[in-house]
Amino acid sequence: MNIVFCNGKGGAGKTTLSALLGCALVDAGRRVAIEDRDPQRTATRWIEETGPGLEVAVKDQVYDATIVDTPPRLDSPLLHEALRRADRVILVSSPSPADLWTSQDTVKVIREHYQGDKAAVLFNSVQRNTTLAKELPNLGARLDLTVLNRQIGRRQSYQHAMLLGWSALDAKAREEILQAAIEILTF
Repeated sequence: MNIVFCNGKGGAGKTTLSALLGCALVDAGRRVAIEDRDPQRTATRWIEETGPGLEVAVKDQVYDATIVDTPPRLDSPLLHEALRRADRVILVSSPSPADLWTSQDTVKVIREHYQGDKAAVLFNSVQRNTTLAKELPNLGARLDLTVLNRQIGRRQSYQHAMLLGWSALDAKAREEILQAAIEILTF
């Protein structure tokens, strides 16, 4: 299964969530690889430096899931090709208006290049019990994609994990990521 993480804006959390959701699946006994299409190669470097059990995707290898981290450019041929090959597309967005505006543009690109019906929004960096958090269903409806029930909270440990690996997450953070991964696989 190819799962593409995208947004036309940098800083939405595509790479962090690609890596962490991949780790959650590895932790659950799956063979998972990251296909790093972002020219910055952050996901690849993270795998090389933290050794989290994730693999860097190798052509013609079979994995239970291949997670594709895409560049933050809507005009990127790397993004377009990844969308054409996707089994699932996850638009990562924070609830901030700037991310939502770019997310609307990203949805247009998804619709242009992805022919499947398994595209959804995963809200990231959500501060619980705030006005924006309470408005997520309405904000998500503006994007005209399925909105995943699971949201990723704003936690410092997610940033720590990019430095220290999967083990930097406490049990609550791991469970939040695992539940999001399960929803992505089953929606």
